[in-house]
Amino acid sequence: MTIRFLTTGTDAHQNECKAKVQAATKPDTSEHEAYYAGFFHPYPNAGGGGERVLWTMIKAIQNKYPFVVCVIYSGDKVDRDTLLQNVKSKFGMDIKPETIYVVELAGRSWVDNKYPRLTLLLQSIGSVVLASEALNKFMPDIFIETVGYAFTYPLVRLVTAKIPAVSYTHYPSISSDMQTMVSSRESGFNNDAKIAQSPVLTYLKSVYYQAFAHAYAFAGSFAATIMTNSSWTHGHIVKLFGKPKMTQVLYPPCDTKALVEFPTSNRMPFVVSLAQFRPEKNHKTQVEAFAKFLDSNTGLKLPTTSYPMMIMLGGARNIEDEARAEELRQLAKRLGIERQVHVIVNAPWSQVLEWLKFGRVGMHTMKDEHFGINVVEMLAAGLLTVGHDSAGPKLDIITPAKTFPVGMVAKSADEFAKMIQLGLGMPEITASAMRKAARHAAATKFSEAAFVAGFYKRFNPVIRWLDYQRSDEDDDDEYE
Repeated sequence: MTIRFLTTGTDAHQNECKAKVQAATKPDTSEHEAYYAGFFHPYPNAGGGGERVLWTMIKAIQNKYPFVVCVIYSGDKVDRDTLLQNVKSKFGMDIKPETIYVVELAGRSWVDNKYPRLTLLLQSIGSVVLASEALNKFMPDIFIETVGYAFTYPLVRLVTAKIPAVSYTHYPSISSDMQTMVSSRESGFNNDAKIAQSPVLTYLKSVYYQAFAHAYAFAGSFAATIMTNSSWTHGHIVKLFGKPKMTQVLYPPCDTKALVEFPTSNRMPFVVSLAQFRPEKNHKTQVEAFAKFLDSNTGLKLPTTSYPMMIMLGGARNIEDEARAEELRQLAKRLGIERQVHVIVNAPWSQVLEWLKFGRVGMHTMKDEHFGINVVEMLAAGLLTVGHDSAGPKLDIITPAKTFPVGMVAKSADEFAKMIQLGLGMPEITASAMRKAARHAAATKFSEAAFVAGFYKRFNPVIRWLDYQRSDEDDDDEYE
């Protein structure tokens, strides 16, 4: 009772908050009483794959459950109309404003902060603080978390057992792969070289990771239903949360309608990369692989329109990403291939589409990419795509289709160089069969329709459970 009071305030306060939502929305209650689904997604105005998942869910709810009001807990400081206009612009979705309400969160800095140490722990604590603010401003009937803040689930349960927590997890906060990297003293973007070189620091970080993994598993066990975006994420979440029957893979919706219409003729010998310039994307391997490919084909080093080029497209979130893009240009210069490597930062989508339309080979080098929407986009565009031989690209996307393989996988720079050679030199009859299989997978397995159908299977039981709870409460009232 104390935790509920501290989190949500008095009943009078919550009644006032609910009255505001009711006054601003118009759900269809002709056949069903109104339910309120709270979406804990502090970045709803961003334009990434996570936001496409969020808005596709909301659109699906509006289409099938017109009595459900979608309350969005947002830290973006944009009003409802502006937010929905941006959704229309970015994703081409028409969202009905009548059942949308935006709760503005003032404390998003709790999860925005880049803590120099104990990042996982402090951001998780921050997510609980932010969720407390969200529940204080409005307590929903359903709590839907679509970012990966698992520590909010026990908070919801402590407030009341009557609110089911629905989870869509894009990436586990901690995984056995991360723990193995630390214990094996392997440096990487999650394990600083100074820590990897020190036995004492390695031991301390291993203990910290183990403790955090136990806490994360405990928090995740409070979710009522769990959806994951890939087989790799599913495996880790089941191992951590321990709820295999409640956990299902639901591939994120990929917008490939325009891409699958690109012609496959007149393709240029371009190797196209599409990924944000973040450290984990491992762009350096792409440049090194392209250099190795050119070294083994010395006659292709004079750049003309008929010679291979590498086109590296990606977004830069900040000055650090910009610096990484510049480092790639300098690496290409040191390797003597700067005239054949083009690093393009924050290109408009129209320009990206042009490169996808005329490129021949696609490349994605991130290890343990949880899913890989960009890989799906390259496959749909007709690129002969090579992804990293791990996680989502390996297990879910670049897998043998029923008729023909849809792409290729590699791990090292040497292997990627061989795949570039294979892709650029592939006979057209083979390339055509691979593109056909890839486009079929992109347009069916990873479509919006497939996502919506899978979402309904997970969301229907939640609605039925609420109906049962309300029916049971009505029976109790009649008995009294």
